[in-house]
Amino acid sequence: MMIMRIWYLATLTFREGIRDRAVFGVMGMALLMFLATIAMTSMFGYEIGKVAVDLNLSVVGFTGLLLCFFVNINLLAKDIDKRTIYCVLSKPISRLEYILGKYAGTLSLILMSILFLAGFGAGMIALIKWSTSGVGFSDFSWACYLQAIVYEMEMFVILNAAIVFFSAFSSSSFLTLLFSLGTYVAGQSIEEVIQFLKVSKQFASPGKQIFWRVLEFLFPNFSAFDIKVLASHGMLMSGTHSLLLFFYSVLYAALLLFLAVQIFSRRELQ
Repeated sequence: MMIMRIWYLATLTFREGIRDRAVFGVMGMALLMFLATIAMTSMFGYEIGKVAVDLNLSVVGFTGLLLCFFVNINLLAKDIDKRTIYCVLSKPISRLEYILGKYAGTLSLILMSILFLAGFGAGMIALIKWSTSGVGFSDFSWACYLQAIVYEMEMFVILNAAIVFFSAFSSSSFLTLLFSLGTYVAGQSIEEVIQFLKVSKQFASPGKQIFWRVLEFLFPNFSAFDIKVLASHGMLMSGTHSLLLFFYSVLYAALLLFLAVQIFSRRELQ
């Protein structure tokens, strides 16, 4: 059954990722960064709550990026480099099932890591709040913290799909890393660039407008998922906004996976 074969591949990929020593290194560094936030937040007085939330969410997001760029990319490239992909595809497993299984496995690794780090970060915030008797936490909201974590996870749904997409046609893990990193940077900055061009009146030419609109459409808007500042100020996004972002992440990831399957199905493996 197709779903069972995808589940089998996803499980194998997840287990392979868990055994990777790089995962333990990244997670260990993240835990040390969480502990460092205790010392750093003590220097901000009445802003301690906002700083604690911002720093903890930053650690979660940064760790997720490290896992994507230095673990997930290698998990996808390793099959081709070690030629184990021939053993997989020689079984009754289609290339569609291979792509979806790899995506599900690598995404599970990222989401499980984020959930673990989010729980640890919540413990750090609770500890800081308890040690300061709640001073500086007047705007703090657990709902906002949780919403920011969910937004981060939705962003990685797209980013991981982009990594799979680039891995589908690239035979080099370095090129996959380069393309994925470029997509992330562009997705984080494209909206700010367009706003700057509008303010500086560089957006008047119809040709330029079309060019930047095309880029805005092609690259995912990762900045929309970054609500650390809002969460640190206790500002909760509306349910409608959250639902739209959820569908945006699912549809964008589905499109990338569809293209990845089309490219990988026509690729000659050597």
